[in-house]
Amino acid sequence: MAYTKVLILAAGKGKRMATDMPKVLVEIQGKPMLGYVLESVEASGVNGKPIVIYGHGTEAVCEYVGDRAECVVQEEQLGTAHAVMAARAAVPKDATCVAVMNGDNPFISSTTIRRVSDYHDQKPCPIIVAVGTVEDYDGWQSAFQGFGRVLRGPDGLIQAIREAKDATQDELKIKEVNSAFYVFDNDWLWANIEKVTHENAQNEYYLTDMIQIAVDQGLPVRTFSIPIEECIGVNRLEEREIAEEVYRRWKSK
Repeated sequence: MAYTKVLILAAGKGKRMATDMPKVLVEIQGKPMLGYVLESVEASGVNGKPIVIYGHGTEAVCEYVGDRAECVVQEEQLGTAHAVMAARAAVPKDATCVAVMNGDNPFISSTTIRRVSDYHDQKPCPIIVAVGTVEDYDGWQSAFQGFGRVLRGPDGLIQAIREAKDATQDELKIKEVNSAFYVFDNDWLWANIEKVTHENAQNEYYLTDMIQIAVDQGLPVRTFSIPIEECIGVNRLEEREIAEEVYRRWKSK
């Protein structure tokens, strides 16, 4: 496996979870979501300690992490691309690729982390996006309604990730969703991330805009399909309940 450095985005506060604690420390089945992510990274065999990016007011994240990761602060929360930029100085220049994942996606497995990183070795490209496919947006899969949709061109290649808040009604019907787990070519990432703008509904710097930058350069953006359960993210109390349900179902198999 090439030298992969893992970044875990963990700056979110828990306001929509009705808690004062940082979002990634909200528990699923008695364990903070960040704990699941750290365990998967550690078991994946990727190189060295991950980098956890926390925000102002979420210092408890670093206390929880201890020596399991390097902590980097994002002073202002201006979006996912801005968070990655905050970690730039901490990423070794000799890294082959940079894996980016959310600390509130508790079910990303060590196998997925390893397989997507290995895929970058086999098919080098600027970006690999891990994606999942829903059957519909009913029941527990309603948790994915707010996820970015995967837009593909006539050739089947990915053209963009459309954030749900910016999507048209037709785009919202797309069943392939973004897991928010990416593997970037290290050199390409840092040569291009400052091209991201904040011209969107949230006025934030979206990491997904890196896809359009690669497409405009005529470069391939590859996808890697993972189980839809591993894509679960927890931003609201309802999604936490769904995550608890999915966890129980997995453990009963």
